[in-house]
Amino acid sequence: MEIISKANHKVMAILGKPVGSGDRCRLIKYCIPEKVDEGVLLFHILTRELVLLSDEEYANILELEELKDRWFVVPEQMDEMKKADMVRWILRSTAKKPKNTNNYIVMTTTDCNARCFYCFEKGRSRIPMSEETAHKTARYIREHCGGQKVRIAWFGGEPLFNQKAMDIISQDLREAGIDFQSGIATNGYLFDDEAVYKAKNLWNLKTVQITLDGTEEVYNRSKAFIYRDGKSPYQVVMESIGRLLEAGLATSIRLNLDLYNAENLMLLVDELAARFGGKQGFSIYAHHLFDGEIAIGDYHTDEEWGLRFEAMHRLNSKIEGYGLRRIKGIRKHLKTVQCMVDHGGSLVIAPTGDIGLCEHYSDSRFVGHLDQEKLDAEAVKAWRELSPPIPACAECIWYPDCIRLKNCTLASVCFRHELEEELRSTKESMVQEFKLWKEKAQQEDCEDEILC
Repeated sequence: MEIISKANHKVMAILGKPVGSGDRCRLIKYCIPEKVDEGVLLFHILTRELVLLSDEEYANILELEELKDRWFVVPEQMDEMKKADMVRWILRSTAKKPKNTNNYIVMTTTDCNARCFYCFEKGRSRIPMSEETAHKTARYIREHCGGQKVRIAWFGGEPLFNQKAMDIISQDLREAGIDFQSGIATNGYLFDDEAVYKAKNLWNLKTVQITLDGTEEVYNRSKAFIYRDGKSPYQVVMESIGRLLEAGLATSIRLNLDLYNAENLMLLVDELAARFGGKQGFSIYAHHLFDGEIAIGDYHTDEEWGLRFEAMHRLNSKIEGYGLRRIKGIRKHLKTVQCMVDHGGSLVIAPTGDIGLCEHYSDSRFVGHLDQEKLDAEAVKAWRELSPPIPACAECIWYPDCIRLKNCTLASVCFRHELEEELRSTKESMVQEFKLWKEKAQQEDCEDEILC
């Protein structure tokens, strides 16, 4: 047996030493196997440990004492859900709470130069952030960051539709001596030479996410930009991507996948690879398209979701084939928070100066305002309320790492196809972690040969 990635020491300390009980034992529910040429990878979701077993070891897995010592093999009558509850409660109770607020999503406007049919802000007021509110935003950040580095995500609407607010906030933070960097989620249409210059020299922009829905005809129809100057928005955005990459700004392309454009996105990947493949900082990832705030299980029939996830798998395989998809190794820790809502050090600032916890609520469910000294504690508490376990949790392999927020339409439900996609993604991460381990081992062998 080889240990590819060590168990999380905090989890192992909480679990303590396993206590045997008779000879009857079984593999814990929270394990994922994946066959590789060298044997079988086995990932423990609760302890976060990844091991490699030979085929012979895997065939006799219940006999391996080392796996019993490491909580892979447990007494048959053990209630692993209770064990997971204990670990989760202690980790959440002892997790270090952020003293300051250093992560901000700043919505410069809820207006946009596109009219996407699926926009989650459809029907909401189109409000730009005023210059006065932009100054207040910078002041709030300065007063609540504790002098530590700040990370800003420019969001909208289309954030570049109100660059003046971005200029003011960035300039005020610079003059106040606040160390900050930013990223942006944008359609990319307005990234002309001047905007790229400001991105590097004023906004401290490090990452750019641009959403594409298909090749030229599909994209132009889907985005329905407001401009009527005869230019193809698709070509304008392609030029923006090239401009950003030439400036050394990491640019990630998000492909919004649904049944209507699944096959067209395969052609788009070919176009993107031909035009930008090999450029430093360029990557592509695919994401399921949702309609507004509809919960995932209500969006399509079960059969349609099956087709959708298969389309996602084909799309990801194509992106990976071009070397444009980043596959991360396994995460080394259990989640103690779901997202920025329960993080404790992250806030959303709306164009009106209202403060929220989720960027998907740009006109409601706020927890404060820039003019108020403190946040509404009861509103914050309500946002962070957890959903109680359901019967299915007792048999779910993901239970140790699952945090379900009661007020989130996506994080409060369980959906079979999404769980299957999570399994596929985790296995990819396991294999990636194994590849990194092998590369490191080979490098160390080479260094030993040189020393010898």
